[in-house]
Amino acid sequence: MNSMRWYIWIVLVVFACVLGAGCMSTRIQNTAITVLSDDLDSFTPVNVGSVDFYTADFQLENPTNKTFENIEVQVNLMPTTAYCHSQSATFDISSMTPHQKQKETFSFSEFADLDCAYNFTSSVTSDQP
Repeated sequence: MNSMRWYIWIVLVVFACVLGAGCMSTRIQNTAITVLSDDLDSFTPVNVGSVDFYTADFQLENPTNKTFENIEVQVNLMPTTAYCHSQSATFDISSMTPHQKQKETFSFSEFADLDCAYNFTSSVTSDQP
């Protein structure tokens, strides 16, 4: 009877390990892909009534000799002035080949005549190469 208990515990532990291994993500933080933007401090908004529309361009680059797949780029814009609002965007990219450059555009709106400027942070994840 005592050996049967050990057998049940061993089966439960093995089952938990198998279940845990199947639930683990293959996504990793990708520090190789770079995200740049040159126009966040010199926006020229388009005014429509009481709203200004802004467009930010982000240049993504894979400077390595590896191909990355299932890339997710999270960009967070933080205003440099107190009256503007923080913004965020997520770009999903199926793959980036070695030395590929790509432009992504993010549009958003603010109340009119605020003359907003932003700093940004980015986070890139992808499948393991």
